[in-house]
Amino acid sequence: MLTRHVAGGTALSVLLATASLLGVAAEPAAADSAATLPITSYSDMVVDGAHRRVFISGAGNKVVVADYNGKTIAQITSEPGAAGLVLSADSSTVYVALPTADAISAIDTATLRETARYPLGVAPRHLAMTKHTIWFGYTANGTGNLGSLDLDPPTTPPTDPPPTDPPTPTPTDTEPTPEPTPTDADTPTDPPVTDPPVTDPPPTDSPTTAAPTADTARTASFAAATTHTSTTTTNGAAVTLEEGAHSWNGAPLLASASGKSGTPDVVAAGSGGELAVFDVSADGAVLRASGSMDTSVEQIALTPDGKQVLTSWDTGGYGYGLGAYSTTDLSHVGRYPIDAYPNAVAVAPNGTVAGGSFSWYEPDVHIYKPGATTPTREYDFPNTGNSSGADTLVDGALAWAPDLSRIFAVSENSYGTYSLRALTDPTKEMPTLTVSAPATATRAKALTVSGKLTSKSAVPVGTVLTVTRTDLESPTGKALASVRTTSGGGFSFKDTPPAGGSVKYTVRYAGDTAHIAATASRTVAVSRATPALTLNNNRKLYDYGKTVVFTAHLGSTYKNRTVEIWADPYGGDKPNKLLKSARVNSGGNLSVSVSMTRNTTVTAVYKGDSRTAPRTLKSTGLARVKVSSTLSRYYRTGKIGSTSYYYFHKRTDVIDTTTMTYYKGRKQRLEVQVYYRGKWYNSASEYFKLGTNGKSAVNLGHPGQSGIRARVRSAYVSGSSGDTLNTTTYGAWKYICFTN
Repeated sequence: MLTRHVAGGTALSVLLATASLLGVAAEPAAADSAATLPITSYSDMVVDGAHRRVFISGAGNKVVVADYNGKTIAQITSEPGAAGLVLSADSSTVYVALPTADAISAIDTATLRETARYPLGVAPRHLAMTKHTIWFGYTANGTGNLGSLDLDPPTTPPTDPPPTDPPTPTPTDTEPTPEPTPTDADTPTDPPVTDPPVTDPPPTDSPTTAAPTADTARTASFAAATTHTSTTTTNGAAVTLEEGAHSWNGAPLLASASGKSGTPDVVAAGSGGELAVFDVSADGAVLRASGSMDTSVEQIALTPDGKQVLTSWDTGGYGYGLGAYSTTDLSHVGRYPIDAYPNAVAVAPNGTVAGGSFSWYEPDVHIYKPGATTPTREYDFPNTGNSSGADTLVDGALAWAPDLSRIFAVSENSYGTYSLRALTDPTKEMPTLTVSAPATATRAKALTVSGKLTSKSAVPVGTVLTVTRTDLESPTGKALASVRTTSGGGFSFKDTPPAGGSVKYTVRYAGDTAHIAATASRTVAVSRATPALTLNNNRKLYDYGKTVVFTAHLGSTYKNRTVEIWADPYGGDKPNKLLKSARVNSGGNLSVSVSMTRNTTVTAVYKGDSRTAPRTLKSTGLARVKVSSTLSRYYRTGKIGSTSYYYFHKRTDVIDTTTMTYYKGRKQRLEVQVYYRGKWYNSASEYFKLGTNGKSAVNLGHPGQSGIRARVRSAYVSGSSGDTLNTTTYGAWKYICFTN
């Protein structure tokens, strides 16, 4: 069994806040998912492959349970200070370090209920597990130490003599079993998945090696005696403190690997720049080697064979990356280069390495084959916050699904919101598929589509790509003949598009055991014949309220003979309205009637077909307003020549009352002219607001002398009268003669 562990908690964000991170964007991951987490800090994460659940601590006194899509399904409360997590080999139990309760609790992974609590007398921070023993890193009296909780201790006492004056741990009473607070259901709906068999990784030789020195490696014999200070029993389990005769400046990060085929069980522990490896195959922990690691390490991991320990930050002088050290003597045997700033490492059951980095503008998760120096896959988080940089990986927040289908990562945005991200197919490369085609083409003439399928590891020559053409005659897509790649991943094919318009060619690669699927497409604008389309009555002027017939005429087309006619009266209070949508008659005509109360734009729309292009034609009919005037206080009417006059006494005011089609805010323009020596001269003009009844009464006054002739008229002036709904309309002149 392989166990990974855990975040150290040192925040690099303060140090990096002013750093400028520049880089190239990674390829986007396909079918990944994410969901926000109900936590405000992070401690650890473990993945239960049997129940397809993810357990996350760091939310105070609870453990959050999520499904494989990242969605929270339950919260297990009453877990004081929940920190390190470890999963039993049979996936039946998650063990939780409870530093504020000086205990480790056991949670049933099926019921999500606490089933046991083991008092330790010290505050555990980080956990690891080999067979039936839980290893915990803790701090006591200012010193970091390694302890163990043997869940199946031997029935006979150990043969080693007890130490002199051992410290006595203070057990605590077992707290009541907490109840989970599920958010969906107590049990998930996802079917269980059986973990794949663990395969040994390739040889651990790496391109970069360094021989151990006295400064970096201090070895201890395999035959060294087991050393610890005290062993007590709690709830049927044996608690041993100060395992391995080694100490650190703080509670050490832990990682473990259960040996196979005679290889020993191994525990790695590191804190404060010091790393140690222990043989834990027999009773207790035997120090195998101790050495240095960078003080910025946030997570450590062991390879499945227990031969290498990886750190989330390499030692000085090697640059940004993950460090790889031999568990025999802790000599530096390799590295996995990563852009700034590395902050997480996790190793899959098959030896695949995942590295994380705190990166606003560069990829966040990097996947390596064992011993490789370039990643096969990278993931770049999106920006869900309000800063210029994207979400970042939380320190030490990487964990593999046992079936290798996903790697889980916890990210944080600028708002302090945490999310669980399920990154799919991490062991597969993401190939790049490109498609090229001409921007335009002629219908019924052959065109060539080409492209390329590339990846970090070459896709085999002859790889089959499927092709689909989507057009007006095949709106859901029509499968074309498949195409195969040539040397270098290139491909090309010819096609003769039967339909015009937007023709989309979609090429799909199904993927294989080493590559995920890929899809790319290109759209070609294919020509269509332009039909004849006419619409009458453009710019013709009509009296208010007249019914006018508009007729659209459509010439020859391929299939579609339907025309739409729309009417859009001037003014924002009247919507554009579809008057008719129908097939044209045998003469190609379609007519509608429009009542001309306003200027109206009539539009004929032909939407085209697979061989005939769409067309739209507009015709604007112009409408007058109704306008009339009446004079009052005249004493008689009569004619001067052929013109009818209204006669007024020279001291009688003339009252003009105008009636006009009403619209809110509309004004009528009143114009007065005077006759002098055979000609009419402008005397005055002014705008007067209409009442809601459409009337406007104006007192024109009197001249006070006889013999004066005048005329007056009202007008609607488009734009100047307060709106532009109608065409400028003048009323008839009213002629006036003043007498004694």
